[in-house]
Amino acid sequence: MSYKLIAIDMDDTLLTTQKSISDKNKEMINQALQKGIKVVLCSGRTHNAIINYTNELGITGKDQYMITNGGAIIENMDQKILYHNSLSNSFYREFVDFVKAHHLHYNVVDENAKTYTSHEDWFDKYTITQAFENDGGLYIREPDQLPDDFEIIKAIINGNKDELDNISSLVHETFDDNYFVVRTGVGFLEVFPKDVNKGNAVKHLAEILKIDLSEVMTMGDRDNDIPMLKIAGKGVAMENAQPAVKEVADYITTDNNHDGVGNAIEKFAL
Repeated sequence: MSYKLIAIDMDDTLLTTQKSISDKNKEMINQALQKGIKVVLCSGRTHNAIINYTNELGITGKDQYMITNGGAIIENMDQKILYHNSLSNSFYREFVDFVKAHHLHYNVVDENAKTYTSHEDWFDKYTITQAFENDGGLYIREPDQLPDDFEIIKAIINGNKDELDNISSLVHETFDDNYFVVRTGVGFLEVFPKDVNKGNAVKHLAEILKIDLSEVMTMGDRDNDIPMLKIAGKGVAMENAQPAVKEVADYITTDNNHDGVGNAIEKFAL
């Protein structure tokens, strides 16, 4: 099979634990680009948290693309938005009421990569990490301090593993009917619009580019990557992936610290 589009998760997939891209991963992605294959970084991160990596990889120009915010935004590398799906102001207020009632830490992100949270005696380290990676500023605001039409791209409950394990069932029970709830990494339990996920975003981009899904390869390691692994012609899980991700994958490559992305591209796309 000849693949025309490769969608790659970032954290713990493309990136090593040191948040770097291995030489082999760079070389195989470069060869894929030279072959005319679209290589698309597909991440829960915002534009600002991805752009330095796309520049490092040479993924540039109006004919290359990125998928950000867990599938809420598809854009080309000239920042033309091809797809956008946000959460309403009423949801934002409902979400803040929920986290306050249960004494949780949170942040929300808007389409400009600005991070918002409520005033606290101390700020959760994952909220600080989110704001740092988003590189759009951390704003301490209550919903009533923002415009009535203020909308967000995603909402995140932050906490350590035990804290998120303890609250996860209640979050799903509260929001699953109308929203998509998923753990996206250590410290992050995220809420998106119901139809927003990486799989739908990859499918939508493939339709725009007139690429059949059988000609798409996707790679990931966590639950939020499952939708895009399931819809692709070749779904590749990392060796370090969660068990549920490996179960739906067509192939398991080496881990993120041992050129897993580069090895899969070399094996299947080149």
